[in-house]
Amino acid sequence: MRLSIVVASYNSRATIEACLESLLRQKTGSPFEVVVADSSNDGTADLIAERFPAVRLLRLAGRKFPGTARNAAIAAGTAPLIAFTDADCIAREDYVEALLEAHRDPAAAIGGAIANYEPANAVSWASYFCEFSEWMPGAPFGKAGNLATANASYKRWAFEKCGAFLEGTYGSDTDFNWRLIRDGQALLWSPSIFVSHRSIGRLGTFLRHEFSHGRDCCRMRIRSQRFSRLRRWFYAACFPLIPVKLFAQIAARVIRRRLYLWKFLSVVPLVAAGLGCWCSGELVAFLKPEYGADRRQA
Repeated sequence: MRLSIVVASYNSRATIEACLESLLRQKTGSPFEVVVADSSNDGTADLIAERFPAVRLLRLAGRKFPGTARNAAIAAGTAPLIAFTDADCIAREDYVEALLEAHRDPAAAIGGAIANYEPANAVSWASYFCEFSEWMPGAPFGKAGNLATANASYKRWAFEKCGAFLEGTYGSDTDFNWRLIRDGQALLWSPSIFVSHRSIGRLGTFLRHEFSHGRDCCRMRIRSQRFSRLRRWFYAACFPLIPVKLFAQIAARVIRRRLYLWKFLSVVPLVAAGLGCWCSGELVAFLKPEYGADRRQA
């Protein structure tokens, strides 16, 4: 089965080399290509062209959201299997073989484990738990409710049937996964498809990231699930309970999988702060569901 691995890139000069090196040194005899859809202004594209001539580079004009960049890569290719990872991820050396083996299953979409990259400080661990606890290593192969494009793969026919990623917003992967589920398609999760993610290590950047992504992902959810005004107001009224619920879900995952239990206990206050910022962003979205002057891209 032919495979395209897509990396959406924006100003990723500091991390893209390690990402691409990990993809190009895969232990596999199976053919695959690496496609980078880049909209950087920091010289990332020139670095890729110079250091990684084997990589297929798509230079995109202007700063693009991840969904927009990924759609460009999908449209430019023909491979029947498309995998996605991020420019700040490092793939394990058996990543390609694990992907191909998992996709012997007819499922439309299969995701994998996302670990926190070492060395990591306290803030990066808190960032990791807030963003990727759902895909921590340690769970068995099985059905998934959502997949993160830091480590997700889809058969091309899934896009042909359910459309492209949502553009102009964050959370486009979640929106697409919901569309697959509504179409009756299965999402699977395989622990053998393994990447490590470099999480945010600066406190201010982490808290701002949580707020903006909480706001923008919530706006995507309101749009995708067609929230009524009454439903938005109800969620806004329940705002104090939302971070408690999210914290309980993260804690339950950590306890079940045990792998990062002591790391989690050591950063509980930072996780709580991050969830508070995320939910504050959600509150803004419930009160102001449409993008306005505060819209940002990253």
